[in-house]
Amino acid sequence: MTIFVLVALSCIVLYSCSIIVEEQDPLRQLEELTENIRFHHQEYTTTDWKETYAKYEQIAADMENYQYTEEEAEKIGRLEGECVGYFMKSAINSLGGIESEIKGFVDGINKTME
Repeated sequence: MTIFVLVALSCIVLYSCSIIVEEQDPLRQLEELTENIRFHHQEYTTTDWKETYAKYEQIAADMENYQYTEEEAEKIGRLEGECVGYFMKSAINSLGGIESEIKGFVDGINKTME
């Protein structure tokens, strides 16, 4: 009986720890996704970009279920900005001939944000 109680308590503790880890999971997933994009984006195929964007959208949707501190929200914004920057760069590169025009367009938008 004592062994059963110990096993039951161990399971409860493990379950409780997994809930705490799960709450941070979307942020950790975003960190991992951003790092993966940062180091491997030059090797991505069109299919890789589509899959990566789908993962990004899922993480963003999951994040809506959590409340983050101001510090975490700033980190999330920075990571999301980096991801979106790589998505835009990929889209611009895939368009080829109008790359300069799009770059000028983006530069114009950035100038108005200063």
